[in-house]
Amino acid sequence: MIRKGVTLVETIVVLMIGLLISIPIVMVPNHQDRNWECVKTEFQQTYLLMQQQANLGYFSEFDIFSRQQTIFIGEEEIALPADWQACNYTKIRWKKTYVTASTIRFLNVKTKECVSLIFQLGGGTYRFTT
Repeated sequence: MIRKGVTLVETIVVLMIGLLISIPIVMVPNHQDRNWECVKTEFQQTYLLMQQQANLGYFSEFDIFSRQQTIFIGEEEIALPADWQACNYTKIRWKKTYVTASTIRFLNVKTKECVSLIFQLGGGTYRFTT
């Protein structure tokens, strides 16, 4: 029997193989092109989202802290730029009534440049300083 074309099963097998081969390429995050502007924007968006969810009653409080190359806001993670890491382990607690005052410091391991995330006591205002 001479057939023209491919069957549906053959097409699905080829697509699945292509998908499996491409997953490691897509899944590997590239933090080489991240800079502090990306981190600040992502931090602001995530922080506002967490505040809104807390005010809507999804939870009453959340913590902000940093470990190695990641800032954690509740369960959300924000990757730091390449060659940056947290210098100190400080936990900032956000509650509906107040926010603890504290500073999280980050260090560039190559240039020794520092960036600080400073939270003021009270309403939860913060700023990044270099």
